[in-house]
Amino acid sequence: MTASILGGMTHDFFAPVDSVSKDDRDRAEQRLREAHRLGRLDSAEFEARLSRVITAERLEELAAAVDGPLPITPASYGYRTPYEPSGPLTGTVVPAASTAGQSTAMAVVAHLSPFVIWLFGPLLIWAISPSDSYARREAAKAFNWQLVAMVIGIVVGVLGGLLPGDGNPLAGVWTVIWIALTVLGAVGAARGSDWRNPVRAALPWEVLSEGKR
Repeated sequence: MTASILGGMTHDFFAPVDSVSKDDRDRAEQRLREAHRLGRLDSAEFEARLSRVITAERLEELAAAVDGPLPITPASYGYRTPYEPSGPLTGTVVPAASTAGQSTAMAVVAHLSPFVIWLFGPLLIWAISPSDSYARREAAKAFNWQLVAMVIGIVVGVLGGLLPGDGNPLAGVWTVIWIALTVLGAVGAARGSDWRNPVRAALPWEVLSEGKR
């Protein structure tokens, strides 16, 4: 990836000082998503770099995750195989690797499976997906959302029972909100965007880790 992907970042961002902040990580993720959208990265490299951004502890690690070469072999005693660039990045979209496509598909399934098997769908996807993968992160987000939605649904049911008259209009309204936000989560996962559920933003209850932000 070329330095143009990092055009909006400052020199201070790359200074080797302390830990990565949430704003630093968000900016790095946004650069990767923009590069992926423009076709500068194929889906396999995008996912690999995004995983490294999520787990980066220091700013130089974050910079390497965005703009540095990907390791060809695992590091051993600090040694890394020299990187040989395959050529300049262009605007041509590179077909997604099968593993990246499968990860995206699993992420979408994790968000939609609660319509069929409730919490157990995203929990299963989370359990079988590799650590730090896109599918595992999205499955955790889907599980946490369904858990919060369940608690809200219980509260809505109790409040609705206290209202005069027949039926529970609050339950109907909440059902529509739950369906809409669940579908939007699946759409965001399919697009590779880090969509944030507004209810989860207000109630950030996290049982399964969604990765470092």
